[in-house]
Amino acid sequence: MNPLMQEELDEIEQQEIEERQSFRVTDLDSLNWVFRKLAAIEAKKTEVNKLAAAEICRIQDYQKRELDKLAKDEEFFRTHISAYASMRKEADPKFKSEKTPYGSFTLKKQQPKWNYDDAKLVSWLEFNDCEDLVRIKKEPAKSEIKKMFVVTDSGEVVDPNGQVVEGIQVEFRGDELVIKPEV
Repeated sequence: MNPLMQEELDEIEQQEIEERQSFRVTDLDSLNWVFRKLAAIEAKKTEVNKLAAAEICRIQDYQKRELDKLAKDEEFFRTHISAYASMRKEADPKFKSEKTPYGSFTLKKQQPKWNYDDAKLVSWLEFNDCEDLVRIKKEPAKSEIKKMFVVTDSGEVVDPNGQVVEGIQVEFRGDELVIKPEV
């Protein structure tokens, strides 16, 4: 951060609480002063975020290296448990589990998993007259609704015949103040 920005931040810290409470923007000079302070704050936030991002990257790299190493070790040991379980199951078809003071494993039957390619399946169902097995999602075409209907001053939406469209209420909002200090 440049020294001028640091000076602006130092000035903010030196202000007393009473000064802050009584301060008002009254002219172009005071507005300029406020924007200088906001620009200094933005510069400091950028500096803090850059430093934090660099440290976060270092910590995440460390975390990834350590977890990758642990994942390889874990896979090694799980593979040996799996081989042991297969050997026991082969020797005794009724074998289900094993316990030790430090852990256990269990062989559980699983239901078959169905993997769907929705587009192909829907095409096949429609071609083979099984439309009753295809669901159709109903939802309003909102962009078309905005073009077709009119909003009243009270926020109600009406069709071309003047009938109120149920299920829509328009909320009128005030202007948004967007402050962008230059850094």
